[in-house]
Amino acid sequence: MLVCGKVLDRKGGGSLKSLIHGLHWITEIQNIYPVKILNISIEMESEEHIDPKDWEQFKRYIELLWNMDMIVIAAAGNKGPNPMTLSPIGECGGCVCVGCHDGTYSANGGRLCNEYSGRGPGKDRTSTIANPLKKPDIVAPGTDIVSCNYKYSNMLYIAKSGTSMSAPIVSGACALCMQKYPQLTNVELRRRLLYSAADLGQTWNIQGAGMIRIDKLLH
Repeated sequence: MLVCGKVLDRKGGGSLKSLIHGLHWITEIQNIYPVKILNISIEMESEEHIDPKDWEQFKRYIELLWNMDMIVIAAAGNKGPNPMTLSPIGECGGCVCVGCHDGTYSANGGRLCNEYSGRGPGKDRTSTIANPLKKPDIVAPGTDIVSCNYKYSNMLYIAKSGTSMSAPIVSGACALCMQKYPQLTNVELRRRLLYSAADLGQTWNIQGAGMIRIDKLLH
């Protein structure tokens, strides 16, 4: 079952407060829909211009969801290639941070997504869930991914690129893994996800554990 929560407006804009309301909603519906995988394909510029109380509340919710045995998959953002350009959401210790990597493929002569994908290390040194400095966690394809078109037009679907396209691939792979191995905890699923990734021969701050390998994940 797919449960969707809308936290952005029709133009793709939003606020951290709206995202926090969405996370709160997820905790409230757990008795009805036991969500195990949460995808957050949202990039946040930085935490410098937001209310510190909101940011702390957001991180508390991420930790709460982790403690509820949920795995949170978040986009790394598209502000690379400089170091420490991850979206603050993705670099949280309770999130599996997904970067974008397509090798040498680029759409219509555009930049390679592994060039603009946000890079680590992370700056959040407060988490006790995982090592937040080793970010991103993993990479996945993110160029020309067909997705829904939010604009009012005759085109219901459109090809998009970026880490927000990479994260749902990882979420979908996790869903397949949970379907095959429903007894897995979020800790076990995260470990299985990272250990099955294919090393691309690049540094961790670019590729994380490597490229997602769904076949090995499900093996």
